[in-house]
Amino acid sequence: MKSVNHNLVFRQYLSKLPRNVLDCPLLNYDTKKVTDFSVVKIFIMAHICKWFSLRDIEIGVRSKKDFQREIGVKSLSHSQLSRRLSQLNTADLADLLCSLASQYRTLKSNAKGINENVGPIRIIDGTYVKLPKNALNWTAVSKDSCGIKLHVRVLVTSATSTFPEKMIPSTGNIADSDAVNHIIDADGALYVMDRGYAHKTKIAGWMAQQIHFLVRVKKTFATETLKVFTPTHPNVIKNELVSIKTRKEPVRYIEFIDEKGTPFYLITNRLDLSEEEILETYKNRWYIELFFKWLKQHVKVNHLFSKSPTGIWNQMFIALITYALTEIMRLIHQPNKSTWTFLRTIQHYIFDSMKKLLQDFNRRLRKSKGRRKIPDAAPKEIRYGEDFAIVSPISKEHFINKKKSKKEHEQK
Repeated sequence: MKSVNHNLVFRQYLSKLPRNVLDCPLLNYDTKKVTDFSVVKIFIMAHICKWFSLRDIEIGVRSKKDFQREIGVKSLSHSQLSRRLSQLNTADLADLLCSLASQYRTLKSNAKGINENVGPIRIIDGTYVKLPKNALNWTAVSKDSCGIKLHVRVLVTSATSTFPEKMIPSTGNIADSDAVNHIIDADGALYVMDRGYAHKTKIAGWMAQQIHFLVRVKKTFATETLKVFTPTHPNVIKNELVSIKTRKEPVRYIEFIDEKGTPFYLITNRLDLSEEEILETYKNRWYIELFFKWLKQHVKVNHLFSKSPTGIWNQMFIALITYALTEIMRLIHQPNKSTWTFLRTIQHYIFDSMKKLLQDFNRRLRKSKGRRKIPDAAPKEIRYGEDFAIVSPISKEHFINKKKSKKEHEQK
């Protein structure tokens, strides 16, 4: 095959993948047609190009000559694709995600975090992915429903940049607290978690390892008050220095209510933070919810390419790797664009040159004159197309007035 044009967008995109993880000849010694590295590239492109089925991928590969040269094959059947996805080593994909996280941290080495005093934060949470009923034999959460969980750690370096550093998948019946120690490290960062992770034994272990945390706990979480402070924030009800009994070291206990009057109970071993900083940092936990929403909407993790457990785990890791590559490319080429805007544009230019992509990003935008006040105009006549349809026009006001009349009649 001829060599691929290195200036194409997809070639630049895939070039950010670390070759040392999956491109080792020993890993592909018995491979006759397509290497592990090429399989990962195929499924990344499936997410980018919105190939939502194995047959879509089969046709997509067969129709793109440049991509064929990139992966070293002209075609693959849908059955081969499913089989090769299941044969990938999940640990290699986890290492690939960690290598991309290292690239990201290098690009954001000067980032101070949303709050400079708090620094970059790492948020841990899980999301549920519903599976088809053919997985009821191993992922059932009820007699009619089945699914898996993705327990993810994301790094938030600024208000506009979030990155998935680690992930451990599980069946849907695994508690969050049982997965947390697989993705938490003693790295000096502040870990922010919801109440599903507030397990005393786990918290005691983090304190022993000097891991910084801010975690929401239940109202019944037992503590021993050591010192009481007068709250300075209007939403804070309690500000205390407490012991969790399983460790001698003191932690901060904050009770506050949000705008809706919902009470929250937080503990942290970052004693240097103010009430305002603790509340704002916990509210920033919302970034991981936005990440999960983005992942499900734009990478479509619920479109499964495999029925085997290993194949499903591998697809989930490749989904996170796709996001990771998009974020790294965005930071390199268009850091002022949102991740979604960048991905949407890349999807249209993926088989074009980088020059065309950058021209689109750098095009001159017409300046808006702002919203102009339009004088009230007579309502436009609606054409219903009575010649081609049976129409009896009726508006919502009809039902509103009908309900109002009925209510008035009942009151009489």
